[in-house]
Amino acid sequence: MSNPTDSRHAGGVVLFTNGDTSYEFFRDLGQGRVGERVLLAQTRTPQGLGTCVVLKCVPLPQVAGMTEKFRHTRARLEEEVRLAQYLQHPRIARVHGLFEIPCGLCVAMENIEGLTINTLLSVAQACGRYFSEAFILYVGAEVAAALDYAHTRTDNAGQPLGIVNRDINPARIRMGPHGEVRLTDFGVALSRLAGRLATSLPRPQCEVLYAAPEMLLGEVVDARADLFSLGLTLLEFATGRHLYDPGHLRIEDVEARLSKEEREQALAASVASMVTELPPFAEDAIWCAMAYRSEDVERAAEGLPVPLRDILHTLLRRNPAERFATAAELETVMRARLTQLGPYSREDAVREVQRALVEAGDKLWELEVPEDEGGITVPLTASLSAGELLTATEPSGGSRTAAASSRHPDEVTTAPGGGPHRSSKQTPRKDGGPVEGEGGCRGAEEGR
Repeated sequence: MSNPTDSRHAGGVVLFTNGDTSYEFFRDLGQGRVGERVLLAQTRTPQGLGTCVVLKCVPLPQVAGMTEKFRHTRARLEEEVRLAQYLQHPRIARVHGLFEIPCGLCVAMENIEGLTINTLLSVAQACGRYFSEAFILYVGAEVAAALDYAHTRTDNAGQPLGIVNRDINPARIRMGPHGEVRLTDFGVALSRLAGRLATSLPRPQCEVLYAAPEMLLGEVVDARADLFSLGLTLLEFATGRHLYDPGHLRIEDVEARLSKEEREQALAASVASMVTELPPFAEDAIWCAMAYRSEDVERAAEGLPVPLRDILHTLLRRNPAERFATAAELETVMRARLTQLGPYSREDAVREVQRALVEAGDKLWELEVPEDEGGITVPLTASLSAGELLTATEPSGGSRTAAASSRHPDEVTTAPGGGPHRSSKQTPRKDGGPVEGEGGCRGAEEGR
């Protein structure tokens, strides 16, 4: 861990310095999941402005009773930095280090430019249609590749680390300006890292609405829980529907499906959720996670092409043993289906996002986009014209056009309106600006 000074440089407010690099405040991104403050900072060296980084900051406790909480948070941050040493992968955001400053602690992380799947879902609903099967498979395969890398990491002695992200959800998956897909956070990951901080209570360390049933119900969790969370994410991204928010069922109907033993287990998990101060909607998610059936998955996936539905059915099995055995297996299946559909590249993914941004039009101004997102722009004066963006619905390739024209009647393109849409859970932007041009730091802005 570094011990930087807090000297001041000319320019913005300097949060701290480390060597000849200063970290200047750029934007407040709000509060993190364990009470830390999340900031966007601009780096500066004697050569000029550098890149932006995300800082997770924990202030020193001002009250004696908060000391134990601070120690716990510090231990979690130190564990996150140590684990990050084993997660050096192009599809995973990098952690630069833990810095101790006079007023507290800061973890510096790579700032990932682009739009989250959460924001892209809102864009899709604004423009009136969801993204293509190829786009969904491309994103899913890229995330699966990152998860396969994480799940199979070993320590320096060659022992499996048993890493489980535990927080795969639409806000943690981001598409960059060049079509790259990256996971942005392993901050609550489970691992066998030596000296790791044990979870003291059986509570999900994640966004509850995307947690696997075994996580919500206090059962044993392994890497297949991440695959379930990815399945929930892709299902919602493809249809706007969520397995834990079934529009056709009341909570009374959900409870009526359960056996006595299942009701007792769900009730115990619900009580635990109150003790551990999970959000109020956690109880409904717990009961739905216990009660959902295969027909509920089929109903939620209605309208999707059969191969994609089959993948989602396997991902969303209640029993982990019935899911894909590994993320590598999932990636192989998704890329095989992509091959059947025809060539689909990073450039195709960016063009599809650009088309969606154009089609959404003025509705983009109504979207609530986190302030650290942006970077994907619509090149109206470049090689892609507005007319091409509006009229082209698939990437180039005759095989894809032929496949679309010969679909089975059951393989229809879904469109917003076929099921309940989840309300936006994003942090409102302060300036109310459009989605495509935000997220940059001063270095990028000064170069425009």
